[in-house]
Amino acid sequence: MLEARNKGEGTFTDTFTDKNIDRRGFLKRAALGAAGVGAAAALGACSSQSGSGTTNNSPAASTGATNSAEQQWGFEIPPAPIAESTITATEEADVVVVGAGMSGLVSAASCLENGLKVIVVSASKAAVSRGGSNHGVDTKITQAMGLPKYDPEPFYRYQYVANGGNFKPAFWYKFYNNSAEAMNWLVDIAAKVGIKCTIESGPEYTVDDPMYTPGAAHAFYKEDSELEGGVGTGEPHIAAELARFIVEDLGGTIVWQTKAEQLEKEGGKVVSVIAVDMTSGKYRRYKASKAVILATGDFSHDKDMMTRYCPEALPLLLEIDNDVNYDAGLQVGGLMPGDGHKMALWAGAAWQSAPNVIMLGRPNLPADQPYTSHTGLMVDANGQRFMNEDVLGGIACATIMNLPDITAWCIWGKNRAADGGPWAKPNYAQGVYFSSAEEFIKTWDDDAYGFGVKKNDSLEGLIADLGLPPSTIDTVERFNQLCAKGHDDDFYKKPEKMIGINEPPYYGCSFTPMFLTSLGGIRANTNLQALNTEDKPIEGLYVVGSVLGNFYSSVYTFAMEGINYGATCVTLPYVLGKELAGK
Repeated sequence: MLEARNKGEGTFTDTFTDKNIDRRGFLKRAALGAAGVGAAAALGACSSQSGSGTTNNSPAASTGATNSAEQQWGFEIPPAPIAESTITATEEADVVVVGAGMSGLVSAASCLENGLKVIVVSASKAAVSRGGSNHGVDTKITQAMGLPKYDPEPFYRYQYVANGGNFKPAFWYKFYNNSAEAMNWLVDIAAKVGIKCTIESGPEYTVDDPMYTPGAAHAFYKEDSELEGGVGTGEPHIAAELARFIVEDLGGTIVWQTKAEQLEKEGGKVVSVIAVDMTSGKYRRYKASKAVILATGDFSHDKDMMTRYCPEALPLLLEIDNDVNYDAGLQVGGLMPGDGHKMALWAGAAWQSAPNVIMLGRPNLPADQPYTSHTGLMVDANGQRFMNEDVLGGIACATIMNLPDITAWCIWGKNRAADGGPWAKPNYAQGVYFSSAEEFIKTWDDDAYGFGVKKNDSLEGLIADLGLPPSTIDTVERFNQLCAKGHDDDFYKKPEKMIGINEPPYYGCSFTPMFLTSLGGIRANTNLQALNTEDKPIEGLYVVGSVLGNFYSSVYTFAMEGINYGATCVTLPYVLGKELAGK
């Protein structure tokens, strides 16, 4: 039986509720990041960054010219091959998986269950995961909770519009048609070791609303105490169990703290991975007779890649200048350095045809439903209302990215708790609500979600506390007039969402989107096989998780709560394992 090496425990870091975040410091860093966009773009072609740290000798590097269509970015240029004399050993398998996050672990487990020999190579010390929402359709969990199977026809048509049609719908329908089998498989693995599953709370829009969010985000937990505000943060439980399951029950190999640096090809086929032991510095070759699966996460920790593909996110990348942490959990501001993306490009893969998507969010805004915007009054730095606030959080974040300081301010009154609702509890199971207006208000008084909520008995005082101009009071009065009228003449928000700011004390907070991850990258067919620039499959090379391109375009709306995990990290990798085994 094959054994795991350097076996570690799962890790998890939750930074969403860090109440020590200083907005001024955040924006100062954001301004510095934005100022660096032009410089980064000019130097993008002469960056020395690559998987093996080789120097870029492109024309731009020698001439100082800015990047042009004819020049390559540093990350696109293959490094010199790793010398054969430095490779100390070779190991062989049917499938080599690079990365031990959810997409890599699911890929490996599925391949092993279907009779393939698998080696997982991971730069991390242990299984890693980020978040905890796994979108699944009509599973044993949704059925047990009485949640209906949603119809893909109207719902996915909304997503066509949200993505501008600039994506591969075949991925979505492949997910939909295989989701129940894949998620039930994962739930069963979890249940054998006492890991339980529920459906996370979410916004309650009707099915005919473009913001409709079906109850489908599967969340794992061990202790019932996690149901009290911890739902949606338990992915480390199932990730750690998958790693154990792969090694101890299925006989696979996981090699920890080993960073894949280059792919090797023979006759156009990707046949092996060369990786370095991060503790000894020794290189090993891992040969794959059937497939190499790249599951290395996103590319948000590579400034050149982000400048090239997601420049709008640069002001939010608070981790970009820190060392890469391959064991990072739920970290905001930059995650992985795009190791898999780069190796695929060097092997001849093409970048996705659609613009890349960034996942933005700041979940659990005070005084509202989970995963929505603040649907009361929001204003910009000038104290002006700027949108119909009744949207999902991802859409609101995309709008706020265009505001001064990338920041909005939310303002509401004590009466909001009783005049609206029912209010679902964030990070609780589907169908759990605040029991009273007083319980809901307590979360504002306690600043339970870390937004720096201000409280004042006068609107003028609150506006001053928020640092907004005194003229903001005119906006509040206009908003209250429209609420009393029952019709939003300015932005046409639904009457039931027009809740006036009528009763003191009054509350407010600022809201700057958080950067969660970059999505997509490598062009692939519906079998997840990487494609070259002529859209021809590259034999032996597959991509999953955040390496997989063309699953999204435009904006990550959160309407399919947990879709990145549920589709690109669970369902599609699960199906890939069966397909590679010919089943």
